Amino acid sequence: MDNVNDINFSVSRFEKMVKENKVLFFDSVEFENIISFYLDTGKLTYAKKALSLSLSQHPSNTNLKLFQIEILIQEDKLIQALDLIDSILIIEVNNFEAKILKSSILSKQKKHSKSIILLKSILKDYENKKELFYQIAIEYLFLEEFLKANYFFKKSLKYDFMDHSALYNILYCYESTKNIEGVILFLQDYLSKNPYSEIGWYNLGKNYVKTKKYDKALAAFDYAIFSDDSFTSPYIDKGKLLEKIKKFDQAIENYKEIIAINPNSSYALFRIGLCYEKKQEYNNSLTYYHKCITDDPNMDKAFYRISMYYYRESNFKKAAEFIEKAIRSNQEKSKYWKIYLNCLSKTSTKNY
Repeated sequence: MDNVNDINFSVSRFEKMVKENKVLFFDSVEFENIISFYLDTGKLTYAKKALSLSLSQHPSNTNLKLFQIEILIQEDKLIQALDLIDSILIIEVNNFEAKILKSSILSKQKKHSKSIILLKSILKDYENKKELFYQIAIEYLFLEEFLKANYFFKKSLKYDFMDHSALYNILYCYESTKNIEGVILFLQDYLSKNPYSEIGWYNLGKNYVKTKKYDKALAAFDYAIFSDDSFTSPYIDKGKLLEKIKKFDQAIENYKEIIAINPNSSYALFRIGLCYEKKQEYNNSLTYYHKCITDDPNMDKAFYRISMYYYRESNFKKAAEFIEKAIRSNQEKSKYWKIYLNCLSKTSTKNY
C-alpha cells in the first residue's frame, strides 16, 4: 500500500508540475514509477513527457532508456529502438531486459527464428524462466511449430498451474495437431495436480465427447460445474450432450440451472424449447420460444421454430407472420424464404 501511495504521490506531483509549467527534480526510481504508471494506463503522451524530463535529469540511466525503447516499439519505430538496444548491450552485455525487448522487435519484424535464438541464449541465467518459456512458445506458434510451442508452454505452466493463458495455448496446440488422445492424457495429468480447475474439467469433457465417451464427458462437465458453478460453458455442453443421447428431461433441468445463473439467457430458453419440441410437448416448447424472443428479439431460430409450430397446426397466416420476423433477423437463410413463400401460397389457396 505504501508503494502505491508513493507512486500516486509522484504522479500527482508530476502532473501538478506539468500544469504549472514548472520543472521539478525526481529521482530515477520515481521517474520509472511515473512512466510505468502512464504506460499501464495507456497515457502515452504523459509517459513521453515524463521520459523526456527523466532523460534530461538522468541521461545515463539504463532503466529509463529501456522505457524509451518500449515507447519506440509502441510507436513502431523499430530501427531506432534496435539502435538504442545495441548501444546499451555494448556497455551492458548481459542486460537481459534489453535482449528481451530486442526479441520482441525481431518478432514484430517476423524474424521469429532469430527471436527464439536470442531468448534461448539468456534462458540459463535469466531469473523469470516462466516468462521466457512462454515467449519462446509464442514465437514457435508464429512459426506454426505446434509441438515445440506445446513443449515450451508446458514448461511455462509448471511455474504457475493457474496460468490460463498458457493452458489455453497448450489446448490450442493439441487441437492444431488433432491429437485428441494426447490432450486427454495431458488434462488428466494436469487435473491430478490442479483438481479444482473448471477449465481443465470442461475441456476434458469436450474431448471425451469427441471420442464418444459420453459418461466420462458428463462426469467431467459435472466436476467443472462443481469447481465453479457460475461458469456456464460446461452447463451448455452438458445440455447439448444430454440432448444428443436423448435425455431431454435432464437437459431441460440442466438448462434451467443456466437460467438460475443468468435469467436472461436466450440460448438456454431456446434449448429448453427445442427439448420440449423433441418430446413432442409443443405447447411447452412454444412457451419457451416466446420467452426466448422476448429476451432476444433478434433470435431468428426461435421465430423459425414458432413458425413451424403454427405451420403444423395449418395456421399459415401465423406461420408466415413469424417466419417473416425470422427473415428480418437473418435474410441469408434460404429455407426461411422458401417457408415464407409456401405459407403465402397456402394462405392464398385457402382464401381462394
